[in-house]
Amino acid sequence: MIVKSIKLKNFRNFEELNIELNDVLNIFIGDNGQGKTNLLESIYLCSIGKTFKLNTENDLIKFGQNNFEIEIVVNKGNKENKTINIAYMKNQNRIVKINGVKLDKNSELIGYMNNVIFTPDDLKIVKGSPIERRKFVNIDISQIKPKYKYLLKNYKKIVLGRNNILKNLNNNSNREVLSIWDDYLIDVGSEIIFYRNEYINKLKYEASKIYSDISDNKESFDLSYKCDIGNVENLSKDDIKKIFREKIEKNIENEIFRKNSLHGPHKDDITIKINNKDFKYFGSQGQQRSAVLAIKLGEIEIIKNEIGEYPILLLDDVLSELDNKRKGFLIDYIKDIQTIITSTDDTDLKDLVKKNDKKIFHICEGRIERNEETCQN
Repeated sequence: MIVKSIKLKNFRNFEELNIELNDVLNIFIGDNGQGKTNLLESIYLCSIGKTFKLNTENDLIKFGQNNFEIEIVVNKGNKENKTINIAYMKNQNRIVKINGVKLDKNSELIGYMNNVIFTPDDLKIVKGSPIERRKFVNIDISQIKPKYKYLLKNYKKIVLGRNNILKNLNNNSNREVLSIWDDYLIDVGSEIIFYRNEYINKLKYEASKIYSDISDNKESFDLSYKCDIGNVENLSKDDIKKIFREKIEKNIENEIFRKNSLHGPHKDDITIKINNKDFKYFGSQGQQRSAVLAIKLGEIEIIKNEIGEYPILLLDDVLSELDNKRKGFLIDYIKDIQTIITSTDDTDLKDLVKKNDKKIFHICEGRIERNEETCQN
């Protein structure tokens, strides 16, 4: 999978941008606040359908303007190029088109352009809350299992509806209604759990191998699914439903007292360990960075195995977070993957990739000031 070109108009701090990318490695160098991350954000938006930052769509429009436009040409599987367009007018609905054909739902965008993004904030996967870990798993599964995003959306509505029933429960009639919502919760929640269990097992396999390579086989790495309803390892959807129902029935009085849905995939977590110790509490900073690097590269392998080709890799100023050994490992690993790197570094980064086929762009205040054409030394 390859991004061939990017056009931006009034997106973030870009007034006009029109560039063609290298099929392998693209590096955007510039000081902080010049637009490097904004460029990655435009690619991510065309892949996932939402930004990786906490912003409204109005925030994506260049100051003083009323709309933005993104056009990305992508080639998937060495087939005919596809053009992804996103247009947004302030306070109106976004318009998304593929080869000029408008999509009925923005969610239909997922799958046209797969990506894995690695930013310094991804250390939250190890050090942050369960919400951060659920978020990264949800995004990854949605890219390869279109049904999963629909399940998440539906499940969120079910939890809100069930909570409303729990808050107003005062008679037998409402108990019957609650029973109906229990069925909804269990049916949809069990499918989400099934998908998560399958994905996390694959991620454990891939990330463990990669972490072993990074640590020269000196440390053991483990990643496991901490499912809220209990151990679901190797269980079928029907078995998961059975355990889920037992969990709800056992704790229903507490839920009624608390007026809240206390159990289900919205309470899941992932446990990450090194040498059988929880990374969150015992991992050094270097080990934590190695863990996140292994997880991100593991994501890449899973997507490749699912769709038959590598996703696009977006690296947002992460090389500065890695020591020379990990930098070298990463650069060697991505030699067959189209990668887009942002960095404030210049000479050190150029030396690191001097043998790679690449394009180097220098960016300042939303403009490409210098473009060093494809080169291989």
